[in-house]
Amino acid sequence: MRTAMAVINEGVGNGIIAAPLLAAFERSHPGWRYFMAPNVALDTAWVRGAAGMRGASGTFPALWRRFLPTHRRELWDFVEREGVDLVVNLRMESADEDGNYFEFRAEAAKRGVECWDLHELGDRPQRLPFGEQAASLLRAHGVPVDLTRPAWLAERRQPRPGVVGCYVGASAEVKRWPAQDWSALITQLDERGLNVEVAVGRAPDEQALARRLSSERGVTDTVFLHSLEALRDWIAGLDVLVSNDTLAVHLAAALGCPVVTLYLATDGDIWSPAAPPEVSRIVQSAFALTCSYMKPNGTCRRYYTGCPAPCAADVRPADVLIELDQLEWSMRQLSHQKVVK
Repeated sequence: MRTAMAVINEGVGNGIIAAPLLAAFERSHPGWRYFMAPNVALDTAWVRGAAGMRGASGTFPALWRRFLPTHRRELWDFVEREGVDLVVNLRMESADEDGNYFEFRAEAAKRGVECWDLHELGDRPQRLPFGEQAASLLRAHGVPVDLTRPAWLAERRQPRPGVVGCYVGASAEVKRWPAQDWSALITQLDERGLNVEVAVGRAPDEQALARRLSSERGVTDTVFLHSLEALRDWIAGLDVLVSNDTLAVHLAAALGCPVVTLYLATDGDIWSPAAPPEVSRIVQSAFALTCSYMKPNGTCRRYYTGCPAPCAADVRPADVLIELDQLEWSMRQLSHQKVVK
């Protein structure tokens, strides 16, 4: 029996992206066991069940994903103790930012431990959804991955016609669209006769923003979501979602809920769900793509350092409305095709 370590980025959204990929790995290697860092999504029974995962055999500390020299002794002790002979590294990082991993990989080769990683696809990350890139890596190592069923949670979907969700939170402030823009969008959605629900997670500053928007004309409900299940069920009941780049976007794609995502400090070509255009639309800050703080992997170096986020000013409510109209057109076209067939 072979033993692997699967390494992914820490976020819960990354867990939603990774679930079908890990399920494919398990199906391809049914006799193997593997370990991974704790992840709220991947440690949840309904996620594993819907994706077809049995779940990892055990865990290792989340910070080991960085392969820092200070963790190296503990990491190698774990590898030797558990008999790990394969490291599947599904982190998205550019070559010039990943020296610690390359040091680990060189040592792994000397110790007879095999490594798979996204660097095999090229020195610079491709501008393709992370899920598609990770699937390409697994396929290159003989793991069949089928991404043609992106809505793997669709059985939970129960949309309410005319209800638009606005998820205004995000873990990093630079990924949050300003209140005045949300307000302008909500006003225009109300003028279209749509009902708007505003939602956020647990962070106090996010909840303060939601309360500020709750008095806007057109807002029919303000939802404070305290669990992954609550977020899932809220999105499942929406006609369409507008969201900052966060977990909500990837849950929406998995549920088959049409979503327009605001990519302010991230690259939407990389961090969008692997979903068709009738489900997922991108509103991208062009400023962010040219910013000196944008890393090649499509993330901002100043997530948590108090950046004034000039990239947010590059996305306007009119841009969101255009993509919402495109979603509506795409959905009508898809329905017409089904009728013709």
